[in-house]
This record gives sequence, C-alpha cells and structure tokens, in this order.
Amino acid sequence: MRILKFIRYIFKKFPMLLAANTLLLVATSLIDALSLFSLVVVADLLLNPGLEQASPVTKNIVVIAKNIGLPVTLGWLLGVFLFFNVLRVVFQIFARNSILRTKYAVLRDMILGTFKDFFSARWYFFSSGKQGVLLNTFIREINVVGDAFGAIARYFAGILQIALYLTVPLYLSWRLTSISLAIALLFALPFFLLGKVVYRLGKVNTTTANQIGTVIQEGLSLAKLILGFANQKKTEANLACAFDNHRQAAVKSQTLTYALPLMYYPFGLLVLIIGFILARKMNLPLSDTAVLFYSLARIIPCIGSLTEEKAYLDNFFPSYEQVQNLRNTARELKQASGAREFKGFNKEIAVCGLCFGYHEHPLVLADINMRVPKGRMVALVGESGSGKSTLIDMLMGFHQPQSGGISFDGIPLGEFDINSYRRRIGYVPQDSVLFNLTIMDNLRWADISISDEAIIQACRQANADEFISKLPEGYHTLVGDRGVRLSGGQVQRIALARAILRRPELLILDEATSALDTYSERLIQQAIEAIAKETTVVIIAHRLSTVINANYIYVLKSGRVVEEGGYAELIAKNSHFNEMVRLQNLGTAGRAQG
Repeated sequence: MRILKFIRYIFKKFPMLLAANTLLLVATSLIDALSLFSLVVVADLLLNPGLEQASPVTKNIVVIAKNIGLPVTLGWLLGVFLFFNVLRVVFQIFARNSILRTKYAVLRDMILGTFKDFFSARWYFFSSGKQGVLLNTFIREINVVGDAFGAIARYFAGILQIALYLTVPLYLSWRLTSISLAIALLFALPFFLLGKVVYRLGKVNTTTANQIGTVIQEGLSLAKLILGFANQKKTEANLACAFDNHRQAAVKSQTLTYALPLMYYPFGLLVLIIGFILARKMNLPLSDTAVLFYSLARIIPCIGSLTEEKAYLDNFFPSYEQVQNLRNTARELKQASGAREFKGFNKEIAVCGLCFGYHEHPLVLADINMRVPKGRMVALVGESGSGKSTLIDMLMGFHQPQSGGISFDGIPLGEFDINSYRRRIGYVPQDSVLFNLTIMDNLRWADISISDEAIIQACRQANADEFISKLPEGYHTLVGDRGVRLSGGQVQRIALARAILRRPELLILDEATSALDTYSERLIQQAIEAIAKETTVVIIAHRLSTVINANYIYVLKSGRVVEEGGYAELIAKNSHFNEMVRLQNLGTAGRAQG
C-alpha cells in the first residue's frame, strides 16, 4: 500500500513524535468512549428513574460508583458527561498541536534533506533537468507532503475512534452492531475503490503544477528577453494554458475528495434507519436503543471521513513520489569526492588524455593534454562549442572524466575532498550574478570572516573601488536581484573581487569580459594581469585581446587541442589562432604589443 511507504518514512525519522501523536489520539478517543458510557446511565435515569430495567452498562457503572462512594444522580452524571467532553476538547487541542509540530518537523526534514541531496549532486543534475520542476518541488509538492501528515493522523484517528466507539454498542448488542457496521462498510467500499482515480488525478495535478513552475521560472529569469521582444502576451498565454490545465485537474480532484463524505451521508442515514428498525425488532430497551443510535450516529460520519482522508492521501502521493524520485536521482548523481584535504599545489596542474561526453552523446572533449604551471596565466581560446567551458567545468570538478584526468603535482583531482578543493578556487563565470544583498554582503559571502579592509583592497585590485566609492551608499548599496541595479561591467568587477577574496590557489575566469564594453574590458584586463602576478590563472577568452599577456595559450576546436604556444608564437604562424585574431581585427595591435 502506497501510504505505508510514507508512514514508514515518518516512523523512521520521528518515532517519538509519532508515538506521542498516537497516544494523544488514543486518549482522545478513549475519553470520547467514556462519555458514551456515562450517557447510557443518563438515558436510563431519564427513561427509568428507578433503574429497575436498566441496561447492563448502567448496572455495572452503578455498582462501581457505589463501591467508590460516588452518588448516582442525574445532575452528577450530566456533570461527568460534561467533564469528559471538556477533557476530550482539551486533548483534541493538544493532539492538534502535536500533529502540527510533527507536520512542520516533517516539512523541515524534507525541505532541508531535499536541498542537501540536490546540492550534493553533480552539476549534471541541475543542467539536465527543468529548473521549474525543482522550484515547484519546494514551493508546492513538499508542502502537499507536509499537509498529508495531518491527513494520515486524521485517518488513523478516525479508525481509533470507530474502534473505541464500537465498545459501547458491541457491549449492548453485538449482533445489531455487527450487522449495522457490515452494512456501513459495504456501502463505503466503492468509495475506497476510487483511490486509483484520485491517484491519477493527483499525478496530473503534480505534472501541471510543474508546468506552471517552469513557465514562471523561465519568465522571471528571461524577463529582459521577453520584454525586449515584446512577447509578454505569448508568455502570459503560456502561463494561462499551464494554469488552466492545472485548474482542471485540481478542481476535479478537490471536488471528488470533498464530495466523497457528502455522497456517503445518505448511505449513513440508511444504516441508522436499518439499525433503528432492527433494534425495535430485537426488543432492545429504549435506553439501549437511544445509546446505540447515538453511537452509530458518531461512527457513520467517521467512516465517511475515512473515505475523504483516503482520497486525499491517494491524491497527495504523486507529490511524495516526485520529491523522493528527485532525491533518489540526486543521490545517484552524487558528487564524487576524495578524502584528502586540498592545501594547494607547488608545481603544476596537469590534464592528461582527458575525454568527456555527456550521457549518451558524442565526446565533447577528446584526448586533452594541458599543463598549467603554478603562478602562470594559461588561456583557452576557440570557437563557440569547441569545449572550452566544458574543460573549465572539468577543472572545477563538475563532471567526471570518462578517461584520463586532472592532477595537481601528480595527485589526481578525484583524491581530494571536492569542497576543500573548491574553497581554494576563485571562479568568475561569463554571466556573473550577485545576490540581492549589499555590495559588502555580496563580497563577504566569499569569506564571512574577511575584514572590511581586505574587501576594499580586493575591490581595488579588481578596479571596482573606483565606482563603488562614487555610489551614494558606497559598499552598503543594495544591488537588486542578480545585481540588476549595476551595469554588466560593474557586476563583473565585483564578481572578480569576490573571487580574489578567497585568496585562491587557482583563479578561473570563464569569458569574464566577453559581454562588456571596451572600457570595462580594459579595466578587468588590467585587474587580471595584476592578479596573475600573484596566483595561477586559467582564463577562457572570447575577446583575444584579453590573452595577449598570457604565458601560454591552448587553442581548442571540436573538443581537441589543435594549437598551443605563446601569443607571439601563435601569431607568427599561419595558424587557426592567427585567423581568429585577424577576424577580430586584433592582429596589428597584438603584434605591436607582442
């Protein structure tokens, strides 16, 4: 049974909380059952004040009351009945509080656990899936799973209530109670069998919610493109279509879940009528009949509620499946990591016979051999799609090579703890982004312990201080989402300063100047050349002016190194690199500076 999978997960994670919830629900149901027993005596006293023909329940309670010295009066018994009902309300409140506490404990565990699994996976996990699905998983699906815990608690509370409510009518007339219960369950059976239909609707619910998440995520991340093409209407239409699909599935599933107990209600009334007729035919005392009728009236709605909660659980399960499937995928793609702490390197980074291809695709990199001596600046150049960024991803440890590998002073990258390695790397991607924080907080994100003086010094190195100091709020300027309040060149210079603050053993620059104006490019180029005197730099360059002063250049084409050498050396040859420079009209300037 699907629900049992979720219950096992809850019990394994939170055995004490689950036990506390169960005990509170049992206590609540037990108190409710005791109130029913007290009602039997009240009914007997009203219908038969002398208790000459009292029910067996009443006779036993009277004997117990006399033995412990308690009066058996109508007022006292009504007080007992009221006391049990007040106590039941108190326990219901405690049970509700306990269920909510457990629900949010489950939510916290699932959100943090899912987040941890995702960010323990390789980059392929993020790059191969839809970001909208991941976003919807956190926004909707995990919350649906959390709400399902309440449904499970109510489901089992209903079963307990039915079991305890049955003690009184079974004691009074087991035959009548058994017949009535059998008829009630027979009527309820078709409603329970609707689970497959509700589960299918739940899957459609989850799928269409994913589509909404995808459209919204893409719309927000590509807002500038959408506005630039004046395609707002098209995006709105896509969102409307996705929402309408979700609405149809949601309305169907929620209407069905809501309708089940209402549809069962007439059958419940029929059970009560049949029970009343049978009681009269069996010549049960009127007090027993009244209590039986009252008990069955409490049990029948519980059975109707069980059909509702069962439908809700069937509807929720696709959300749980999506969360678990994504977590399992993330675990299968877990980032490989060694145990050795990375403390830096003394001689060189060596890339030897490196081959890599994405899943079931041709090789993106083939037999790459490269040397990066410590303290030097090495550049990777080539046409778009030549494999430059993939090689950088390999150097970052985002992908695992199919053959060959990367080593530091002869030690394979795979032997190092990946996080200790990445903490010693400075990385500036082509499309740098900032968090929606102040400039100071964005820079301190690289190293929370860094001083303000070190931050300002890094900004000077990155040629960022000159514009930051002119801002009205200086380093305390809020940059907006992804740094939208700053220019591209300003964002790149802050990103470069952020990388410098890590005091990296290796600084990786992935086309850091490709989308900038000439002035910003020149400032960043100057900063890179200054930084290259202090650390090892690997740079991807689309604008070849950036690598004029590189110590060594590797030219990639179709995933292979086709040329290598210094800038002047490559220019002097009738080479592919020379052609690239010529096309960028940089040949004359390059030879003059060379």
